[in-house]
Amino acid sequence: MLFLIPVLALFSAIFFYCQAFTSGLGRKRWAFAGFVFGPFVWPMFCMKKRMKVNSLFGWNALILRA
Repeated sequence: MLFLIPVLALFSAIFFYCQAFTSGLGRKRWAFAGFVFGPFVWPMFCMKKRMKVNSLFGWNALILRA
């Protein structure tokens, strides 16, 4: 159990770093949040990503993803 928590924190930090890099968000900020809070940051990350897309393209824009 003591080994599982640091490994989960490290994997979460790496995961959120990569996701923030591909989304154009702050990499260090999301990596630190992933390290501290683990996978519980995922809903907040998705909302921040959606807010960034809406601010770039507007609310009425059509965004197609292949």
